[in-house]
Amino acid sequence: MDRLFANRRFSPLFLLFMSLVTLGVYSNSFFAAFQYDDVPIVRDNFLIRDLGNLGVMLENTRAVTLVTFALNYAVGGLDTTGYHVVNFAIHIINAALAYILLLATFKFLKVDQTTSRRISAFAALLFAVHPIQTQAVTYIVQRMESLSSMFYLIAILLFIMASQASNIIKRGALYGGVALSYVLAFYSKEITYTLPAAILLYDYFFIAKGQIKGVLKKWPAYALLAVLFGYFTYATVVPLGGFNDLSDETAAVETDKKYAAPIVKSELAPAGPAELDYTAGFKISQVSPKEYLYTQFNVMVYYLGLLLVPANQNLDYDFPWAKELFKAPAVPPGTVLNMPMLPPIVSLLVLLIIIGAAVYLFARTWKDPHSKARAASYFIIWFFLVLSPTSSFVPIVDAIYEHRVYLASLGYFTVFVMVVDAVIGRIITGKKAPKLTN
Repeated sequence: MDRLFANRRFSPLFLLFMSLVTLGVYSNSFFAAFQYDDVPIVRDNFLIRDLGNLGVMLENTRAVTLVTFALNYAVGGLDTTGYHVVNFAIHIINAALAYILLLATFKFLKVDQTTSRRISAFAALLFAVHPIQTQAVTYIVQRMESLSSMFYLIAILLFIMASQASNIIKRGALYGGVALSYVLAFYSKEITYTLPAAILLYDYFFIAKGQIKGVLKKWPAYALLAVLFGYFTYATVVPLGGFNDLSDETAAVETDKKYAAPIVKSELAPAGPAELDYTAGFKISQVSPKEYLYTQFNVMVYYLGLLLVPANQNLDYDFPWAKELFKAPAVPPGTVLNMPMLPPIVSLLVLLIIIGAAVYLFARTWKDPHSKARAASYFIIWFFLVLSPTSSFVPIVDAIYEHRVYLASLGYFTVFVMVVDAVIGRIITGKKAPKLTN
């Protein structure tokens, strides 16, 4: 088996294999009709039917995704096949980017090439074919999730390349690429707001080897990201009061960045100010910040359960809202869930144990910055960081959506494969497991 991963042609052949396997998994979805929010945002959105409306589209908070829908319409009209093919292509690119990112990460840790390829390949393959990704890939409108994830991954890879560039002009150009990717990611979907934190932690963990001086040397890049982060906060996050996530309630009143005129309308010219139906932020009346936070403790544990056992998946969960920290929420009659609802305090303790494990693993690597445990620590944090815009105390009317865990799942798959690899290594050799170290 090791000879396979050691082969110099392994990476291109693996990427081809992964693409074909993933194509087999999703091939029966290419002719699926528009569903739910696809109807107002794509099928009945007259704005995307003329590329001459590009200027108006670019005013939207999710302009990049909207423009891709317009390009789809320009090529194939309302034939859903083209939309599904683009969604699938984005997903394959993301899986490939995930593989490349993991290879780069293990290279910083000086992990041998065979082990690096083995772990990276299995983690990327799980990312590509796991059923939890179905919604982000096959639900046309959730191209928002996968497209923003693509630019998120590209930004991190460009930052890695910039950190290794010796030429100041090349390094500056790559930093510019990081900033551009952040802009494209955010205007695909706002959940990529956390990108600067992901890059900063990656730099600190792997590139700078835990040395603050190494991080500070890259101040031009961080200054650029800080400016963009501040602008996004001022222009989008603060007015919204949080992070919207497209739902049936939001579809009919999805608004432009001024939150004044609906983009889903029967004519191109704005019809005048619309009364907003708040579906995210502190202005919504359906759920309080405390109830949302308590519920998210259970939601994040439920995500972990779905990643481990992807059964009873649902596009629109009737997930029970938690009113009290120490009392399990009542499950609505007829609701089918994978696990009994726990009191939020129990879920919180589970999450704190996992976060504590990340801190412990990083602490173990303080004297050995090349330990694989550092990668495990980072990707545990990755899971929570990517989920943080939608799983916090800032309310959203929909407690749970599987597409929200799309990019976050890469952290889970990476740690899962590392643990399994260590256990199998112990079984095969009959010796003590390496415990995620080199």
